[in-house]
Amino acid sequence: MKPLPFRVIRKDGFVHVDRMVDEAFRKALMDGVPVSLRSKMREALAAIPNAQTRAHTKRYFGAELPTIIERIGPLLIQLNRVCSESFNLPGLFEWLEVTGLGDDYRMVKVFDAWAQLKRG
Repeated sequence: MKPLPFRVIRKDGFVHVDRMVDEAFRKALMDGVPVSLRSKMREALAAIPNAQTRAHTKRYFGAELPTIIERIGPLLIQLNRVCSESFNLPGLFEWLEVTGLGDDYRMVKVFDAWAQLKRG
């Protein structure tokens, strides 16, 4: 397993990501998201995922979730590349995973809306 590109501490059931890294990813997403989706991104970033987040997201989207994941994949790959290459901020996928935000239905919704805007 490849080591994470940033420091993570797991303690007492919580996951702590280095504050500067966390703030940098949050800022990158807020700065990059289209203006029309900023309020949705703000809402998604304010979420506090828990152990039931992934299951809730699966219930929320139902059978449409695999299609949504496929649709947002290219956007996430591009965002990861921009964060890594332009901002020296590697690990977007890992950050989304360890924070749980990538599994939250609000983040999935905003990424899906963003991906659809890019396609349109």
